[in-house]
Amino acid sequence: MTQPSPARPTVNPAALLELRLNLAGRAISAEEADYDARRAVWNAAVDALPALIVRALDVGDVARTIRFARAQRLPLAVRSGGHSPAGFGTVDRGVVLDLSEMKGIAVEPETRRVRVEPGLTWGEVAGALHPHGLAVTAGDVPTVGVGGLTQGGGIGWFVRQHGLALDRLRAVELVTADGRVLRASATEFPDLFWGLRGGGANLGVITALEFEAHAGGVVYGGMVVYDGQDARRVLGEYARLAAGAPDELSTQAILMAAPPLPFLPPEVVGRPLVVVGVCYSGDPAEGERVVAPLRRLGTPVADLIGPMPYPALLEMYAGGGLPGLRHFVRSGFVPRVEGAFLDALVEGAMEVFNPGTHVQLRILGGELARIPTTSTAFAHRDRAALLMVGHLCPAELPTDAADLARGASEHVFAAVRPFTSGTYGNFLGLGEEGRVAEVYGERVLARLTALKAEYDPENVFARNANVRPGVRESALQPA
Repeated sequence: MTQPSPARPTVNPAALLELRLNLAGRAISAEEADYDARRAVWNAAVDALPALIVRALDVGDVARTIRFARAQRLPLAVRSGGHSPAGFGTVDRGVVLDLSEMKGIAVEPETRRVRVEPGLTWGEVAGALHPHGLAVTAGDVPTVGVGGLTQGGGIGWFVRQHGLALDRLRAVELVTADGRVLRASATEFPDLFWGLRGGGANLGVITALEFEAHAGGVVYGGMVVYDGQDARRVLGEYARLAAGAPDELSTQAILMAAPPLPFLPPEVVGRPLVVVGVCYSGDPAEGERVVAPLRRLGTPVADLIGPMPYPALLEMYAGGGLPGLRHFVRSGFVPRVEGAFLDALVEGAMEVFNPGTHVQLRILGGELARIPTTSTAFAHRDRAALLMVGHLCPAELPTDAADLARGASEHVFAAVRPFTSGTYGNFLGLGEEGRVAEVYGERVLARLTALKAEYDPENVFARNANVRPGVRESALQPA
């Protein structure tokens, strides 16, 4: 028997009319033709029905929307790029504040200062900075939004040379829960600025970010692909070489099922592969020398490494941002990449290997680890690596297929969790609200709790790795 569709949520008509009359942007309610398209997020496993979606155009729209949600006692979700694996960019029967139309950018090449609005994607930022020979370290794929990634960290292709995206942040403009518009920096509301860098979306809605860019231009980057039947040895050699590389080289290794791509032989499609991704920022000739050992871990199935513009490197990984897939993700930081951990990882992954398998291991260190741990609310600078275990399922497949994908992620992560310590807030998955203490650690969480009580005492900004005001949580694992 077919189950009836849930009733579409509604909002107070008079209050909605007043909001619409005062918005520069647009408020989309459930009866409008494009409601379903606008409510969709990157993770198709999330199927929330918001009461209202507000596509803000400016800081005034943001403030009005926050006041509206509070007055109507509706939960609020804030969306930039919408890439949260946990689906934090939407909410059932609440208000989605969609910042994706706020795409202003201003570049000062002489000072390397860049002012961006949160609706930009990192691909758009990279494209605007590249003509000036500049970049800002960000994430892996071009479609991730600027706002959400930065507040949670920003572990990307320059992480070992330039740290996190939030380490390049110099000031923000934000709207607080009570509708105030503030500028926060090292000298203006410095405690708030500390919390905004790593504390996620707990303290307000950022409407502009000011970064100090670094050198960009041409990098020596790309990927080399190996047969996954030798995954344990390849990953072990990768981890050893990546940890000993100069800071100019940031890398990741991905154990995955081979997709049908033009550069892969048809006979390997569906089989396990290990993809080693690299980005060397500096002289390309030196980059070729430094990267060479990573290109000799076996007989490559494909080798796509060479000099390329940094935006092209992001585009190479654009498949990771494709919509329409159900994602089931678990992650954790790894203090030591040792043999027992790699054994558990590869054995666990191969036991449940399927066409949606996607396991990412990123070696950290470098500038990320040198920046003082007290400088921001990001708690895990001393970890050797970041692991993400993911299994995906096309949205059109039946529920049984999604259940298998979810179960596969749980199986692999259960095998490696004893080797992890803490987790990455930007990679929280469905049902992981209880891992908040692992995101922040005890010291950071205590300080964020005090800031939350000051700037959001009613917990208006709750759709995130949520810090509850006035509640001190004991960290499950120390930072």
